[in-house]
Amino acid sequence: MLKNMRLVDSERGFTLVELLAVIVILGIVFSIAVISLGGTKEKAEADVCAANRLELEKQYGAHLTLVDADHSDAVFNDFLTENGSELCPVGGVITYLDGVVECSVHGEDIDEEEDSGDDGGVPYL
Repeated sequence: MLKNMRLVDSERGFTLVELLAVIVILGIVFSIAVISLGGTKEKAEADVCAANRLELEKQYGAHLTLVDADHSDAVFNDFLTENGSELCPVGGVITYLDGVVECSVHGEDIDEEEDSGDDGGVPYL
């Protein structure tokens, strides 16, 4: 019987302070992760829209060359109806102005990374 009592005393669980410390540390790590991933979805949507607009611009230029036609809103709208379903993931309206495909939500800036000065290389430490 005494042997069983000694096992119970030596097998104590975690204290409340230890549990609270772990919960606080996990909360800090989680909050850092949420902050760092905050704008990822919006940036991904803008990147998808930019890539789709660039591809549509190339395809539309090739289409105009193949059918030997000049640009007009009617020709672009017909081409967009046939080939461009859901170009912008947010649902922006796609237009063609001065040889550039534009989105009403994401604007005409296709290469936003070039403006930021980031060359895409490994950062110098």
